[in-house]
Amino acid sequence: MIINLDGIGTLLTGEGPVKVIESKELFKQTATIVFDTREDTEDREQWHNQRSTTIGGSEIGAIAGFSKYGSALTVFNEKLGLSEKFKGNVHTQFGNRLEPLIREWTIEDFKKETGITLTNYEYPYMMIDKELNFLSANIDGIGVMEEDYIYQENRDTGEVNYIPKSEIFGLEIKTGSEFLKKMWAGEEIPDSYYTQVQHYMGVTGLNYFLMIYMLGKEIKWKVVARCEDDIKALRQIGKDFWENNVLKEIPPMPSGLECETKEILAKQSITNDEVNINNDKLTRYLEIGEEEKALKKEKEKIKQEVYLEMGNANKATDGLYKASRSVSFRESVDNKLLKEKWPQTYAAILKSKTEIVTFRVNKAK
Repeated sequence: MIINLDGIGTLLTGEGPVKVIESKELFKQTATIVFDTREDTEDREQWHNQRSTTIGGSEIGAIAGFSKYGSALTVFNEKLGLSEKFKGNVHTQFGNRLEPLIREWTIEDFKKETGITLTNYEYPYMMIDKELNFLSANIDGIGVMEEDYIYQENRDTGEVNYIPKSEIFGLEIKTGSEFLKKMWAGEEIPDSYYTQVQHYMGVTGLNYFLMIYMLGKEIKWKVVARCEDDIKALRQIGKDFWENNVLKEIPPMPSGLECETKEILAKQSITNDEVNINNDKLTRYLEIGEEEKALKKEKEKIKQEVYLEMGNANKATDGLYKASRSVSFRESVDNKLLKEKWPQTYAAILKSKTEIVTFRVNKAK
């Protein structure tokens, strides 16, 4: 479905290079506007409450297993109010503050790099999918170009992929440190972000998203084209999760993420009872522990052999990979001595106690 901005000139507001599109009819074929997310604290609270009854773009990747920060189980717990909703942190707050500036900077940088005029807009509406009303979208913006933008060209096959001029596309803005550059190397896009914009294209009907990412001080962008197969698969995953887990209040199985362990333990009060565990889970747990020990020993042995070959050098290579080593020093405090000789000082600087659950498996007697 091709969407353009014909006839909405009178529905633009705001100052500066990035205007706000006030039209609630832009995606009327596939989505319903629930409300404006800008106006006041009541609307923002309504938005957060609405998100608890729908699956958003940042959640579909976790449900599908493409996130290291969340899973189907953690999303399930949030939806049913079994765990505290994520309210953001210093990183998300920093990213939110930068978004308006990044929209403007991208216009300038895009023109310099491509010679094409890019216009960006804000679109501050919460949208619900018309077909599956438990899917929602709140996108970072909308863009349009005055010329065709070729973003991929295969000279061997002659295949050319481009965003047509005047066709609108979605904007998704990400920020992070320079240490995350490897995640974006070449044509790479983190899976959780890819699934997020495919989800948005499913809700809005858009054919493209411009993924804008700022790592450190550098702004880059990549185009994600609509993939019907991926959208269909994600919508089915979302449907299964909503109907079979959320509505029936049946938790999905954990996937092995550390955040899941914390949520499971947070809902349990450990007693002195004993239960039976089925399906040889404890046996397999011990087997994996032994495999870990063997792999750790093998890894250490390889490192020792490399050290011997390196001699006094601090760098080495095998043609495919490079290895390096450096010497650093770490200072530590003798907590036992501090507690014995200066107990008041120890008590004053002691951090709050942290509950630790120790899990051991031994042969039954």
